[in-house]
Amino acid sequence: MNDAPYEDRAGALRRRGFLVGTAGLAGAALLPGFTATDAAAAGAPLKVASGGRAGATVLWWGGGSAEFAATELRDYLHRITGARLPLRAAPDPGAARPEGVTGLVALRSGTGGRAGIPEAGLADAGRELAGAPEDSFTLLGDDTCLLLTGQGDRAPLYAVYALLERTGVRFFAPAFPAYEGHHEYVPRTRTLTLPAVRHTDRPGSQLRRQYAEEGFSHTARSLPPLLDWMAKNRLNTFVHPTDYLGLGVTTYDGVRDVLVREAGKRALRVETGGHGYDSFLPKADYPEYYASGGPLFDIYNPEALDAYVAKVLDFLRERPEITVFDCWPPDVGAFQKPILDRYGSPANAESVVVNELVRVLRQELPGVRVERIAYASTVQPPDPEYASDPEVIVDFAPYSRNYDGHLGDPAIGANVSFANNLRAWRTTHRGPLAMYEYYRRYRWRSLPVHPLATIAGDVGFEAGLGINGYGMYSEPGDWITYEHVQNLFAALAWDSTLDAGGFLDGYLRARFGAGAAAATGRYYDLTRFDPDTHGPAVLATNYTQARAALQEAAGQAAGAAAHTLLDRLTRNLDIALADMRIGLAPAGSAELDTARQEYRALVHRNRFTGICLPNMQAWWRWNGPQGQAPYDDAAIRQAVVDTYASPAAGFGNPGLLVLAPAGGSVPLDVEAQDVDFTGHTVHWSATAPEGVLVEPAGGTLTVRGTRGGIQRVAVRAEAGAESGRQRITLEFRLSDGTRLVPSEVAADIR
Repeated sequence: MNDAPYEDRAGALRRRGFLVGTAGLAGAALLPGFTATDAAAAGAPLKVASGGRAGATVLWWGGGSAEFAATELRDYLHRITGARLPLRAAPDPGAARPEGVTGLVALRSGTGGRAGIPEAGLADAGRELAGAPEDSFTLLGDDTCLLLTGQGDRAPLYAVYALLERTGVRFFAPAFPAYEGHHEYVPRTRTLTLPAVRHTDRPGSQLRRQYAEEGFSHTARSLPPLLDWMAKNRLNTFVHPTDYLGLGVTTYDGVRDVLVREAGKRALRVETGGHGYDSFLPKADYPEYYASGGPLFDIYNPEALDAYVAKVLDFLRERPEITVFDCWPPDVGAFQKPILDRYGSPANAESVVVNELVRVLRQELPGVRVERIAYASTVQPPDPEYASDPEVIVDFAPYSRNYDGHLGDPAIGANVSFANNLRAWRTTHRGPLAMYEYYRRYRWRSLPVHPLATIAGDVGFEAGLGINGYGMYSEPGDWITYEHVQNLFAALAWDSTLDAGGFLDGYLRARFGAGAAAATGRYYDLTRFDPDTHGPAVLATNYTQARAALQEAAGQAAGAAAHTLLDRLTRNLDIALADMRIGLAPAGSAELDTARQEYRALVHRNRFTGICLPNMQAWWRWNGPQGQAPYDDAAIRQAVVDTYASPAAGFGNPGLLVLAPAGGSVPLDVEAQDVDFTGHTVHWSATAPEGVLVEPAGGTLTVRGTRGGIQRVAVRAEAGAESGRQRITLEFRLSDGTRLVPSEVAADIR
């Protein structure tokens, strides 16, 4: 990786707005977002298909993503035209290959013969790419050959997707099941010609990342579509924790095989690590290294530091695909006093660990970079004598910032110290400095938060400081809620000068149609607020108006894709309004209990529709202060993770039943859901404590997509039932015997 920020932007050709799907194939050379320079290429168009018959051949050469890129081009052109173009390996271009090019794809006119890549085209590509940073790509073509290549292993794939965007293809989201196939748009035409083109695009930042972070809904099944979307949106690094919180729930090795395969064919970088030196040096196994008594091992003890570094080194040697390791301290509010007495500040102490790891890796595994985090107590840079090694990547994470204005806005008081610390890091650190942002937060409980102007302002401010990278985390469980935030952030990571307003306008028209653009635009404006700084009354008013805007849009939108998205976003607002009713209800009231039960039911019913995630903060919200479990409760986390990895799931509603001995029966709804949207028959059975009867105690439910199954049963307590809080366990299984994650319902016998 080149540490120096790329400064020469004057010659870079950039996307200035979202490429509108309605532009159509006829305008492919002049789609919005491409400059006039692109259209100036001379020559007749290349005939790709005519009447559904192939008129060109897809060629590829090299390593990295080249072969996969060629396959993607062939397959998408087949979906567009119905014609299956021949796919062939091209001869090695040898000395004609431009410097920095490791692979290429080409469309050659005609379907016969064994044509190669014209040397004149390769020379032209070399001139276009001279001095360009890694991931820059170029499209050069006339009526005989269209060349797609660039600097580094990912460039051929980026070039292919850029060409497909010119034909009208739109890559809105990963192909998660909740989208029901509406994650992208592919136009249809039996005849396709591609105008002559000369287009070169260069990234504005080196690190463009997507984090799994806590990984509640990330599974081996969700990774392929997520990595696919990343490549289509020019991101280049996926970050998965080694072992989040050291709980053994969200682990790198749990998804490693799929990650290596899917990232490898797209040439995406793999990054791991995360909070917790103790993931490699657990206190229970090495008590002798924790004499200082705190969450950090005794980093001033050479034996302890050597042991930690050796553990990390062994881990990385066994996993050669990892290119960046996140050497972050535990996620704690304070370091222990003996360490602070020794080093003066948390940032200084972190430098001791990071710099020693860098020193060893430089000798043993020089291809692996180390990252440290500027976060919480380490948000300030270290003293000069503890400066980070220049090879270290610093991830600046402004956790408690405000989103009502951009990070550099002096009018937003909560952000001033973060802006100053970021400037200080940029002044003192000679290596890469990247942003870890929270534009989708766990503590927001999947509320619709879309601070689009803030995001654009942030990136503009940060790019002006010479920031080298950007990243944010995601969850498949609520991706639809934050779809445009993810799209905008990925686009800005590539081009910090992008017009965010124009990008939104183009997205709304492409996603929902011109008729619904105004109403959906109001929805985004009404949901711009940071819920950490605005109370439930203000948010409830805005969410009510936003819901009305979506209902208006539903009457103006055309097509199944738009209506599917509008349905999901409306469901999300129903959950958000239920969440606000909890915030507005008087403490200890029956109204509050009802609001919590309503919220729990809505979250559970929609946890697989792409709009909400039952994470710890949501769990706290429906249980209230008296029913909260610790944030590191492994059992709750494991149940959520296992449920998202299952084909189907079930639960009981409400989650709490109040029963009187020898009293009347209370209704309980047993509900089943389709997780993977392939349709299932779910069998359920109830096991109740002694003296509690569930009638009937079993049944069968059919689920498909968003159509869940519900069976109402009666629950009562016999005269001799023991008083107190007890549990009813609901077991679920498929017809083939596959056991699903059980669910519990509390029975409070009074």
